[in-house]
Amino acid sequence: MAGKRLEDLHLSDAPLPEPSKPLDPRDSDWYRFSRAIDDLLATGKYTWAQDTLLGIQESVEKTEVVTEGQRRAVANIEGAGEERMRGRSRRYEGFRRG
Repeated sequence: MAGKRLEDLHLSDAPLPEPSKPLDPRDSDWYRFSRAIDDLLATGKYTWAQDTLLGIQESVEKTEVVTEGQRRAVANIEGAGEERMRGRSRRYEGFRRG
């Protein structure tokens, strides 16, 4: 069994396009989101959620994608932090039996 002959390959003589310049990650949404998490942590107000925030940040930096769920989670943490600063915090009451 023989492969294709060179004449059968339909190769173009056109020059190859120039490789695109690498994008600056600072211009991307995922990068700005990751830096926003750094900013939250730098305030010192969100140490109670540090593991969650760092986990989200790690995932975003690895995949270079931000999901709506990650956005909501960070917004919820930020909102809960604001409530804590005003002296109102949520408390888990457990499941009611009965």
